Formats: sequence, structure tokens, C-alpha cells
Amino acid sequence: MANKLTLGSRIRALRLDAKLSQRDLADRVAKRLKEDDRGGLDFTYLSKIENDRLVPSVTVILALATELGGNSDELLALAGKAPADVGDMLKNSEGARMFFRSALSTRLSEEDWRRLLREIEKKK
Repeated sequence: MANKLTLGSRIRALRLDAKLSQRDLADRVAKRLKEDDRGGLDFTYLSKIENDRLVPSVTVILALATELGGNSDELLALAGKAPADVGDMLKNSEGARMFFRSALSTRLSEEDWRRLLREIEKKK
């Protein structure tokens, strides 16, 4: 049985690819964050994230993505969180909410989503 990709396993893989210890990564992320966003971020905190025992804040996820060169949208999705700009658009636009709900109700395949994206990109 294949292992399910989780936020913790993805962060661990990115960290190992970057050849960083948990302590080194935690130190880098802590320096990147403002004092009030650090929230006790150390290697034990990072260990809890990597072992899927803790889901960090959006701020910490974004800092981890930056330090690891990872895709922030992927990490946020694995954490079950929406990027701020997506959340804001859904909160503020009835049209965006209607569009997304309509797309969800059609049970689009991954290829359908990509085809729709290509069509939207043609409009740019």
C-alpha cells in the first residue's frame, strides 16, 4: 500500500532534499518570522509537524515553503488551508463562490480542471 502524502511527509522530504537538519530548518524559519509569529518554533515543533502531530499556521507554512523552495499552494492544500488570496476572493466575491461551487458540483477530473485552467489562461 502506498503511503499517503501528508504535510509532514512533504516537509520532511523537502528538508532532506535540502540537506538540512530539523534544528537548522527551525532556526532559519524562526529568523524569517516576526517575533510574535514564532510561537515556540524550534526543532521539536518541526518534529511534530513532520510527524503529522501538529498543523502549523499559514504564516509558518509559508515560511517553510520559502526556506525549502517548496510550492506554498501544495503545502497549504496538504494542511487543509486555503491561500490567503483564494480565501479573500471566495469571501468577497459571490461570483467566485458560485463559479467554484458550480465547478465542484460537476465532479471535474484532474484533466478537466487543467483544461479549464488552460481556457482561463487564454483569456489573459
